[in-house]
Amino acid sequence: MRSSAKKNQKLFKVIRIVAMVLLAALIVAIVYFGSLPKKYDVYSGQTSEYDITATRSVTDTYETERRALIAKTEVSPVYVISEDVSARNIELVNGFFQYCTELRKGNVDDMGMVIKNKQELTDLLTKAIKERYEIELPHDVAYTLANISFVDYSYVETETKQIVEMISMDALDDQALQVEINDYSSYVKNTRTHEDTDYISQSELIKLLLNRLLSANAVYDSTATEAARTSAYKNALSEPVMIQKGARIVSVGETITPHVYSQLQDLDLLPSDSFNYKLLIGIIVYIFIIFFAGAFYLTRFDREYESDSKTFIALMIAFIVPLISSRYLTSISPLFSTIMFTTVIFATYLGIQGGITMSCLSLLVVLPMSGFNTELIFVSIISIFVCSVIAGQRNHKYNAATLIIFTCVASVLSSFGYNLVTQSSTTDTFNSALWSVIGTGCSVVAAIGSQPLFELISNTASPMRLLDLASQSHPLQKRLFLEAPGTSQHSMMVANLADSAAEAIGANALLAKVGSYYHDIGKLERPEYFTENQQDGKNPHDGLSVEESVAIITSHPSDGLKLAKKYRLPLPIQSIILEHHGTTCPGYFYMKAQKEAEEKGEPVPPKEQFSYKGSVPSTRESAIIMIADSCEAAVRSRGIHDVEEAEVLFRKIIKQKIDEDQLVHSGLSFEDLENIIRAFMQVYAGFFHERVKYPE
Repeated sequence: MRSSAKKNQKLFKVIRIVAMVLLAALIVAIVYFGSLPKKYDVYSGQTSEYDITATRSVTDTYETERRALIAKTEVSPVYVISEDVSARNIELVNGFFQYCTELRKGNVDDMGMVIKNKQELTDLLTKAIKERYEIELPHDVAYTLANISFVDYSYVETETKQIVEMISMDALDDQALQVEINDYSSYVKNTRTHEDTDYISQSELIKLLLNRLLSANAVYDSTATEAARTSAYKNALSEPVMIQKGARIVSVGETITPHVYSQLQDLDLLPSDSFNYKLLIGIIVYIFIIFFAGAFYLTRFDREYESDSKTFIALMIAFIVPLISSRYLTSISPLFSTIMFTTVIFATYLGIQGGITMSCLSLLVVLPMSGFNTELIFVSIISIFVCSVIAGQRNHKYNAATLIIFTCVASVLSSFGYNLVTQSSTTDTFNSALWSVIGTGCSVVAAIGSQPLFELISNTASPMRLLDLASQSHPLQKRLFLEAPGTSQHSMMVANLADSAAEAIGANALLAKVGSYYHDIGKLERPEYFTENQQDGKNPHDGLSVEESVAIITSHPSDGLKLAKKYRLPLPIQSIILEHHGTTCPGYFYMKAQKEAEEKGEPVPPKEQFSYKGSVPSTRESAIIMIADSCEAAVRSRGIHDVEEAEVLFRKIIKQKIDEDQLVHSGLSFEDLENIIRAFMQVYAGFFHERVKYPE
């Protein structure tokens, strides 16, 4: 039997994995096609028939390219220094002054007398320089250079050569060379070399000489220029012009210019036969991450649903329905979302934490289809929290009107708040609030209305399902009351104890209470074999062997499980039915078997033969019912009517459960056990209270 259960469990895991893969594939397809923007069949030069806005933020390739080309053309040519030209300039100046020096010295005889007069020497210098260097010296320059004193001539020569050395260190074009010559010449003494007006100043002489002698040493570097222009082009591309999401691209009646057409291409708003593999791969990775997070949560924090195939199917449906609807509704408005449908269902089945977690994951799946609308994120998260807190209360059924009103109010207020912060127009603010409340209201109403369908599919203990099962009109409760009245009364008392104890430790009190109602339904198979149902002092066990009696007594959990499955009781209640006796041993019959063995001189039978074939409690609620069941039965059988005496009995029973390792998987702490004892004492304090006697 265990082997068969293991095979079924493995089969379910395989089925679940296959279902998850198929679900993921379906979600990827929905999100992919839902993320593709609406296409517009237009062409450049056409008058637009649509108001088209940007569905996302992308680079404006047309404008970015245009600005990059402008930046490229604005780069000035790059010039580099020519060492050859600089060397020729220095060589020319040195040779010029050397020749001038020789000419001046040659005009003085051995006696120190001037051979040629000033004008003759000037003409000779002018002619010689023109023939030798092809330089036309102005008359005043040649006159001053030929006739100034040797001291002034030496000063001019020295300064000129120094200036040439410094100028040759930089790459200078003609204009820059002129500026440099003027700057350096301005630092030279501006004194006249002679009182004669035919002479010019030293500064002027140097400036005029350099203008005649020097050539620009800057040469155009095509490689460097192209590199600079390429760099400017790339820098411009690295700071692209963006088309912001929501920006108007073109309005009705406007001409579609080449720029507008390019923007439509950038936004992928034009018809195309190409398949967007990049988007598909991105969505696959995106959905995989979300699925991994959801699976991690469910396997770590909600293990009770791992082996429940029906609930798993129900939750899959609750997850996929909003995605399918959002595929079409987000085209009307990004805020027309049905996420709250998922929130209500998941919060009902998994509680507040599960509702918030899975709804946020569902929201992440929807986001690509809404263009990652930030307002949708804000409004949905606020609404998810409010909706989950109300719908996820496990101890009682939520009020449908409260759920609808509070969730819608949260949606409207969060939408108003978002638009106030973003300083949206009044029209946009009211439109957003309207679509938010429509989407939220429709989702919650649809979820509430579909609850019976999910109850039919699943097999979990939702508050609505538990409240239905708590009704005494349920067929099993009716049978228990009529066929096993003692067991029915016992179950009611156990329910009171379990409800009070669960409240005391923060467990699911509604589940504990309803589970108590059904924990002993297995006794319906043979109600007369259980003490509380026996009348007139007749005990059917008197005619049975110990082994037969034990087989009947210990079979009622498994019999109860069969009935629970027949009547489709929720899985947690089925677990309670199977676990409420754990693997304990009916003490009365075991002691009777021991006594009979001693009388016959036979070995004492092993205790395992007389033990219940169930399993130890796996939840706090199941453990509470085990303790409450044992305590109630013990108090009733011993006829205890004192609270202090009952407390001693409770502690003894709990210690026995601990010693027998019945609570190892229950999750109960010692503090929880103390609170359970106090809760039991409070219940029995009221139960033991005697009525005031009135006179006849």
